[in-house]
Amino acid sequence: WLKQRRHPSGRGARSALPSARELPAAARRAMASAEDEAQRFTKKLEGIQSRVQELTLPAEKRMAQCVLDCYNRPADYESIHRCVNDCQQKMQTVGKKVQGEMDSMQKSIQACQQSVLKRLEPRMEGARTDPEAQRSLQQEYEQGVGRCFRDAEPGLPDMEARIAGYLKQAS
Repeated sequence: WLKQRRHPSGRGARSALPSARELPAAARRAMASAEDEAQRFTKKLEGIQSRVQELTLPAEKRMAQCVLDCYNRPADYESIHRCVNDCQQKMQTVGKKVQGEMDSMQKSIQACQQSVLKRLEPRMEGARTDPEAQRSLQQEYEQGVGRCFRDAEPGLPDMEARIAGYLKQAS
């Protein structure tokens, strides 16, 4: 699930602004800073993913044992498969909760990036013919995007704790 959310930086939204090679050093530093924030954030998410995978093992083992027990009971085909479905249901529910947590984080960052873009949008039209204004807007946008990642970062430990709680309940 992390690979789908690996780069929530909204890069496509920057197309109205100048490219990196057109920018002066200060703007390039702002872009690098936003990219650094995105990479740092992504590394933290990867760390969470790794820890969550470890926490998933007991719940997966419990589900596998439950499924095995279904086949060890004397029952008909339908009963066994109902039992198997019941065993798998808990993990599916947990998976949906985990995905919901990740989706929520991604949407939060994207909403922040959109608000930065919307705030700058009125000034973009006037900057079309002014390279200095374009550079300024680009720098402001990159700083805003970096701030989006920094603002989302404090929520990561709580998100991880909620995910760990879901997995412990399923174990």
